[in-house]
Amino acid sequence: MIKLLDQEKLIIQYKKDFGAWTYHLRIPNTKDIQGKWGYMKVFGLIDDYEIKDLNLAPRTDEDKIISINKTIRDAIHKTAGDTVTVTLYLEKYNAKRLKY
Repeated sequence: MIKLLDQEKLIIQYKKDFGAWTYHLRIPNTKDIQGKWGYMKVFGLIDDYEIKDLNLAPRTDEDKIISINKTIRDAIHKTAGDTVTVTLYLEKYNAKRLKY
């Protein structure tokens, strides 16, 4: 387990027609984490809402993202453009290297 964020303020992003990631959080300092889809699982808190077993989505030469689905948005009463407090851990890590 690796702590990625500790009560960091992030803004919920919106990108039209981006599938499950239409609403998402970009996780800072994750660009150099290398791993395949499904091999980077995260858990933690978004505001006071517990998240489990979410995929950290790979992005080429960019920080990774996590999807903020309707269930999460409804639970925290927030949407695109709103700020959330995030604590996030990388649970399952099967990648070549990790740089910090």
